[in-house]
Amino acid sequence: MRHAKRPEPAPEGNDSAKAGRRKVLGWIAAGTVVAAVGVEELVRRTGGAPDGPSALPPPSAEASHSHGTDVPSASPSPSPSESPLPTPAPARPWSDPAGWGGSLPSPAAAVRISDHVLLDADVSVGSLVVEASGSLTFAADRSVVLSSAGNVEVKGSLTLAPTDAVLHTLRFPAVDERRFQGGGMTLVPSDTGLWVTGAGYLRLDGAARTAWVRAAGPLKAGDTTIALAAAPTGWRPGDELAVTPTGAPNAEGFSERYDLRTIAAVSGSTVTLDGPLKYPHPRVATGGGVTVGAEVLNLTRNVRIEGTEKGRAHVHLTSSRKSDVRHAALRWLGPRAPGKDQWNGKAVTEPVLGRYGLHFHMLADSSRGTVVEGVVVRDTGSHAFVPHASHGITFRSCISHQTWEDAYWWDGPLDTRTPQGPSDDITYDSCVASRTLFDPNPRGYRLTGFSLGAGTGGVARDCVAVGVQGANGASGYHWPETSEGVWTFERCLAHNNLENGIFVWLNAQHHHVVGQFVAYHNGGWGIEHGAYLNDFDYTGSVLYGNAAGGVALHALGRDKGTVLDGLLIDGAGLSDFAVSTKHHQLAGESVLVTRSRLTGYRKAGVAFAAVDGGAPEDIAVLDCEFGGPELWIDPALPEPKRIVLRRAGDSQAVQVHRDSSRTPTTATPGPRPITTPHLALHDTAAPTARLA
Repeated sequence: MRHAKRPEPAPEGNDSAKAGRRKVLGWIAAGTVVAAVGVEELVRRTGGAPDGPSALPPPSAEASHSHGTDVPSASPSPSPSESPLPTPAPARPWSDPAGWGGSLPSPAAAVRISDHVLLDADVSVGSLVVEASGSLTFAADRSVVLSSAGNVEVKGSLTLAPTDAVLHTLRFPAVDERRFQGGGMTLVPSDTGLWVTGAGYLRLDGAARTAWVRAAGPLKAGDTTIALAAAPTGWRPGDELAVTPTGAPNAEGFSERYDLRTIAAVSGSTVTLDGPLKYPHPRVATGGGVTVGAEVLNLTRNVRIEGTEKGRAHVHLTSSRKSDVRHAALRWLGPRAPGKDQWNGKAVTEPVLGRYGLHFHMLADSSRGTVVEGVVVRDTGSHAFVPHASHGITFRSCISHQTWEDAYWWDGPLDTRTPQGPSDDITYDSCVASRTLFDPNPRGYRLTGFSLGAGTGGVARDCVAVGVQGANGASGYHWPETSEGVWTFERCLAHNNLENGIFVWLNAQHHHVVGQFVAYHNGGWGIEHGAYLNDFDYTGSVLYGNAAGGVALHALGRDKGTVLDGLLIDGAGLSDFAVSTKHHQLAGESVLVTRSRLTGYRKAGVAFAAVDGGAPEDIAVLDCEFGGPELWIDPALPEPKRIVLRRAGDSQAVQVHRDSSRTPTTATPGPRPITTPHLALHDTAAPTARLA
């Protein structure tokens, strides 16, 4: 876990000195120094009442954080608001000077809105606060840009809901990432971004677009059209597309072969591109009823919140009112800061604590019922989607693309002895984690697209993890150490990740089921399963063409034991083994590999590799069909506790010894026929819609 340094508390002083510091910080956050009289006059014109000498909220001691965890020492969770959503009175146009007392706010102004304003023209401000009594609504029928040099805080309501043909943009063009402090529950003047606080309401409600569709057939380098598996909704000329890599892991750069192209024309399910594809994107037949093409991700939305390529902002929600976030593109968010370490002579960067793409921060039950649909977070320096200690949020058909750190995530524990704080009832439905990065990549241990952390009622269904980079233990989906959550995990796909499809490193107290999972063309294992003792059932899944093999087994069972049941593991000639054991740290219950088909490997179906120390093997391989030699036993393997083999169709099980000799034995359960998985993955993202 990477932690940010705890900021030093501000020195104490008399009230006058503190007020002066607040004023200066307010001016800095506005991106320029504004004379105090100018700030106060602007507040008077808008009808608001300043909280103090500065037009911006003062910094708070709560902005500090403890031990690198984004949790304040004593900050109550917001309670749900039962009041109705704001119903603005007729709004005055921003462009009318009369509403501002005769002259429009200057680009350096620290603006506070306490009435109802319609943004009907492009404007720039130093900073903006929408008071609890106020609202700012972008004109639905015209393309407008609000640029803010400093923070935008929403205590009332902010609405960006354009008609389908126009564009609404909130931009932070002057972010200085070096000034970020990070952490805490309250607004930090130096940490430029969008803050939704108090009982503020955020509505981002863009035109509905199908988030992603798979190609209907193989794509060749040089192709200028793509036939999609279904006709997408809302795609337009000018939309930017990312075509995911699908090639085998023995090709150079197999996890990074993306094509970024723009739509020139779209007709039904045929898309014409603005230029030829650089890479081939083959359609892959994994078996088990699964034949899939490349995902074609639409990265364009007509609601945008963005920093710049050299100055990343963030979105931070602590409001007690549920937000509506639909069909928005969030770009150049998630600031980074130089770390203490160096790599090849360059400073390693770290994410700023608590400043992420879309961050629901410690809302507890206030966030229940929140739906985030069709949202893209891209080119972002830190986590994309973060429901941190915030319950009951559904993410549907969202895309993280080209983001640093774990894409779908919430704060991990302080250390391996401290349990992670839970986020309950989180749903990832038809979401994509695409091209997840780390700085530097060789140190990206356990980097993941989806961190399936602590909490109850979690669901990951019909999701895709592709192009995740990183080092040992990196994966598309991760069950992290000391962060046990119980998840419904169904019909998810991991492909062309640099390391693993799934990585489990968990000493579990609960029983976990992973069903109908597909992993193909990953550079490591389809599933790498640890840590020491846990109970997992992997059922009805397909693992195809993964470079290291199908399943690596580090852990033995805790109570019921781990079961691999009804799997199709096809090495596609790329791996030596379909399944391989690793170092077992502790003696535990047996691991059962049963009713599965193992094929396409070069040496053996199941390998028992020698390691120093640890617990002996306790594995039963029952009723499986093999495409070659069944077992390989390392000559240096210590005498196993128990290796049992019963081939498909046999009635007699045998115990296999270290010298490969075999003696008859009994095995439970009794003989059963092979179960061949037959999966039906969706070729398009789940449909989404605008608010009624």
